[in-house]
Amino acid sequence: MKENNPKPKKRWKKILLFLILCTIFFYLYIRYLEPNWLTIQEQAIYDENLPFSFDGLKITHFSDILYGETIQEKNVSKLVTKINELNSDIVLFTGDLLNDRYELKEQDITLLKENLKKIHANIKKYAIIGDNDASNKALYLEILTASDFLVLDNQNDLLYHEGNDPILFIGTSSIIEQLINIENAQYRENEPVTSYYTIWLSHEPTIINQNITPNLIFAGHTLKGLTSLPFKGYLLNQKEINEFTGNQYQKKDTKMYISNGIGTYKFPIRFLNPPTIHFYRLYKN
Repeated sequence: MKENNPKPKKRWKKILLFLILCTIFFYLYIRYLEPNWLTIQEQAIYDENLPFSFDGLKITHFSDILYGETIQEKNVSKLVTKINELNSDIVLFTGDLLNDRYELKEQDITLLKENLKKIHANIKKYAIIGDNDASNKALYLEILTASDFLVLDNQNDLLYHEGNDPILFIGTSSIIEQLINIENAQYRENEPVTSYYTIWLSHEPTIINQNITPNLIFAGHTLKGLTSLPFKGYLLNQKEINEFTGNQYQKKDTKMYISNGIGTYKFPIRFLNPPTIHFYRLYKN
């Protein structure tokens, strides 16, 4: 008579336990670790058309805080500290401070005003309106204005700095929410926008498909898909996101840079795609 061998059963139990532990760790990582792992990504931008007075300009770009899901008070405080460590000349926020899945309380509003106001820029801070901000536009404008950001709501701003040749900043509001008005955004009473070196702020990167010709575009919205899974692709798989799954694009002479975002939306996870502050240095040569 053959004796039963208990070893295969024990081996399978160990394998099963190992898989369970790996699954638990993976979930904890994508849900609680990486969404809080704020990083800084640095990059140089070279453009011979840049005015001499802006050579070496330092720009910090961040987007999609989407407060209330994975971003809370401690995250905002850390975000402000890291941005200020960069000592940037220009700070750009490309929308979606709010989250339509979370209703801000009075203490949240106070917290955001106090913290965002602490963000320092040597020259100026700009912001635009994202699709999640559109549902409570008045509150968004209240918070950003109180925080000393100039919100370009289909508007432009001519910026001079230590010279006679300015940069024109243009900001358009959410395309998805049909708040965009390119004609208003480009309106200059006495001269065309093509007279200036132009930096365009748009929440959605699909702005590059419009009939515009800025030198640079800074956009957000995609969150870089949050994560990319084998055979699944990006979790945020809306059409307007799948077209732009990277950070950098070029169309003719226009370069576009897309933020990874800070928060999360619908899926409170990140994998191989931590929340990111983007830091650029602009050089003429």
